[in-house]
Amino acid sequence: MPGFYLNDIHRVTTKTYSPSNQDVLNARLKTVGVVEHLFQLENGGEKGMDWRIFDVGGHRDHRQVWAPFFDDVNAIIFLAPISAFDQVLMEDKKVNRIEDSLLLFRSICANKLLGKVNIVLFLNKIDILERKLKAGVKVSRYVCSYGERPNKLQPVASYFLSKFMAVHKESKPNLLRELYPHLTKMTDTEVTAALISDVREMILRKQFQDSSLM
Repeated sequence: MPGFYLNDIHRVTTKTYSPSNQDVLNARLKTVGVVEHLFQLENGGEKGMDWRIFDVGGHRDHRQVWAPFFDDVNAIIFLAPISAFDQVLMEDKKVNRIEDSLLLFRSICANKLLGKVNIVLFLNKIDILERKLKAGVKVSRYVCSYGERPNKLQPVASYFLSKFMAVHKESKPNLLRELYPHLTKMTDTEVTAALISDVREMILRKQFQDSSLM
């Protein structure tokens, strides 16, 4: 896509070019199948807990392999590109990407096997969403239910957030399960670090509750 790299075309095409951290963050790699990440987070400079994350591809053809990875999970992080309101699925040009994300989110929320697993919702790419809105792309043209609401970042983000939260409320088999929603742009390392810290605290709190320590 035009943008970040083309704006820096002279820098990235030099013979001595070496990717910066920001270059890596702006790279777009499609998740295919299931990718496992194992790492350790430090806690105040001390050795922290081990994290095992399974990154599962969202393509429709990849979803049937998810089930084995739902066993004994501490949390589910659901990542939805909020900027995709004007895009369709590659595998089905008749389906809006936001609508597909909502349907998929509903199926996960309603899954009885996941009834006790808290969900972290990342409505991602709000920076791209803001650029689209400022360029004059009308949400109501692609999402009829948006109606005459203001075509600005905060109202649009709040509208989509309310849709996801309503799906969780209507579909959850366990009334005590919590949803932790966030509006994000994963290229912002400071915000992402704070979100990871929130997720860690949520997982620890859930473990304490399960062990009757809270």
